[in-house]
Amino acid sequence: MNSVQASVTVPVDPATAFRIFTDEIDRWYVRTRHSWVNPARAVGIRFEDGYLRELWSDGGHVDTGKILAWEPPHRLVWADLINETGRMEIEVAFSPVDGGTEVLLEHRGLDTLPPDVAGRIRRGYSWNIVLNWFADQWKDEWKKA
Repeated sequence: MNSVQASVTVPVDPATAFRIFTDEIDRWYVRTRHSWVNPARAVGIRFEDGYLRELWSDGGHVDTGKILAWEPPHRLVWADLINETGRMEIEVAFSPVDGGTEVLLEHRGLDTLPPDVAGRIRRGYSWNIVLNWFADQWKDEWKKA
């Protein structure tokens, strides 16, 4: 298996879901020691200047992804810049469904990683957790949108 997928459905239109996923990522992305490249310095995350960036307390940053496609409100694709041993892409698609938008994330290129790293990603729970952060952190906002 070269990829893993995770999905969540949110009760808003694709344009709103895309905007909240991208423009508001720093509001819903949960800060834990496992969710940062450098937990001691990390203070935020955002899509900026063609990259997904982890922002640091000293004003620096690390680019964790390079944007390959930015197609609001339909999809977003970035190349993973963290796992230097592999060539991976993460695509997030926003599709209208009854009652809202399905947000489907696909992490591709797992066959380019060492087997132990690929195995952790293939189990899929990390992306399910991230998408649940996205949906759960906005429960009150979804009602207003």
